[in-house]
Amino acid sequence: MSTGEGNEGSASLAGAQEVSEELLKASKTLAEALDKDSGRRKAIPIRKSFVRAEQGADSPPPLAELVRRGGRGGGVIVKLYLALVWRCSGGDFDTDISARVWASLLGLEDPNFKGARRIAKAIKTLEDCKLISVVPRRGEPSVITLLDESGDNSPYALPSTAYASTKLRRDIYFKVPTTLWTEGFIQRMSASALTMLLILLAERSGDARPGETNGKEVWWSTERFPQQYFVSPSMRSRGTKDLRELNLLYVERASVAPPGNKRTFARERVRNVYRLQNQALVFVDEKSQNSAEVRKGATKKRTPTLVQTLNAWMEEEKEVQSSS
Repeated sequence: MSTGEGNEGSASLAGAQEVSEELLKASKTLAEALDKDSGRRKAIPIRKSFVRAEQGADSPPPLAELVRRGGRGGGVIVKLYLALVWRCSGGDFDTDISARVWASLLGLEDPNFKGARRIAKAIKTLEDCKLISVVPRRGEPSVITLLDESGDNSPYALPSTAYASTKLRRDIYFKVPTTLWTEGFIQRMSASALTMLLILLAERSGDARPGETNGKEVWWSTERFPQQYFVSPSMRSRGTKDLRELNLLYVERASVAPPGNKRTFARERVRNVYRLQNQALVFVDEKSQNSAEVRKGATKKRTPTLVQTLNAWMEEEKEVQSSS
């Protein structure tokens, strides 16, 4: 059953935030270098505790708290956190990349000054929420170290490795496809769109087999959604709309029987059913590949790809400035 609303993304990507071609090109170059630096891992692992609160919890999960604290800039904080996990989770769980570079990766305006200040503010918020620890260094970028996604101030461990050894619920995780970065989608997402994307990925709506263009169906009751995610109806609506216009989400109205009800004539309810699609999909072969790496105990040192790209990029900037 159709919603009566279009699901196709428009040519102008109406759901996207405005990012200039120049900024987006620089951002995608850095994202591609970071992707190569991450080796075979083509998805960012995030514990579900970052997105979803435990049943009966009084306080919001870290995602909702970051968006609340950041206001209109909440999207920058969440994007930076995803980028930090992407950079750090494949190595020693820390990094000393400068705020200016993070600003460029996120596609922020004026990355050297205004963008860098926004990053510095976002880092402070992440530190206050106990998602990272920060060690300042005089005359050099601070060293940022990941902490557990739950925000309980515990040390970070790769969730796949932790879950394989302990099978604890707290280490259940989902994956964010890196193609969303390398193809410029996350850079242009609103805070609402990114929030809904992470929620849908946490609910495994992005799971698909190679060759498929749509993920699994997900739906919620109106009572369950705010209790688990602490997200307002307006943010849910705006985020869903933006993802659809980016052609990353398909929504339809469908009859859904209550969970566990097998009666033939059980009362059905009509709800929105969500399915991620296209670049938002996490394919089965990617998940198997990452599992194989964990079994081998592979946490290799990072390759110099990102460092080389940053150096070349800075040299290019110097040449442009000297010739102007």
